[in-house]
Amino acid sequence: MDPAGDFYFVDAHWQRIYRWSEAKRQVSTVRDNPLDPVNLAFDKAGNLMVVSYAGAGVVYSFKPDASDGGVTVLTPEPAAPRPGLIPLLPVSDWRVNPQALGQPYRQYISPDGSTFIPAGQDFVSGAMSWGVKSSALLRGFGLSTAPPPGKPVYLTSEAEVTTWQAFAGPDGGLTDFKPFANVGGEGVAVDEEGNVYIAAGQIWVFNPAGSLIDIIEVPERPLQLVFGGKDRKTLFIPARSSLYAVRTRFAGRQSNR
Repeated sequence: MDPAGDFYFVDAHWQRIYRWSEAKRQVSTVRDNPLDPVNLAFDKAGNLMVVSYAGAGVVYSFKPDASDGGVTVLTPEPAAPRPGLIPLLPVSDWRVNPQALGQPYRQYISPDGSTFIPAGQDFVSGAMSWGVKSSALLRGFGLSTAPPPGKPVYLTSEAEVTTWQAFAGPDGGLTDFKPFANVGGEGVAVDEEGNVYIAAGQIWVFNPAGSLIDIIEVPERPLQLVFGGKDRKTLFIPARSSLYAVRTRFAGRQSNR
């Protein structure tokens, strides 16, 4: 989601990045020649950060509406506490690895200096598993901004049929893992009231105490969940072949680090 509330997504097969405009209610191609895009995130100034499958540890950035089409490859910095900056975290994985997520190896800092992506050594080195690159940043269906200090982060695992709760430190490392719900899938999002939305076949909604309060049915299996729109009350739901959206009572949670 960009600062204006529009939703951006990747077609990895065709290596394209698209934007859905909430105001115009139409999709447009942002880039049709990007470098193996996998996951996307924005900094506060509107720079799009792209986690790439290409090479070893490639993250690049560009302004979506810039006329020059320039791309900046971000240099990984040694992991260190960065108070005041917002970590961008993968919120799903086939199997959540608390040890790897708790010890960032490098950090990719956004062009405006407001956000950063913590990365493990497996991403930076381009480590392979079963013939493909394997790291949380590449396996996860989307990135999410970490909440304010003291507020929990949620990560979901389809294989473990579990959604976990943890807390993000100033270096983007996650600690204090504990099970939150016996439901696991591909995506998770949180609203301003602390309700947790989990994409697992349908969308399961839990209150902060872990009690199921709603199920949102979707025609296709959802892959990711992102709050957007100008008021942050549109829940975007990319699926296997379509993009869906649901208006919600509460806005999505924002990070105020």
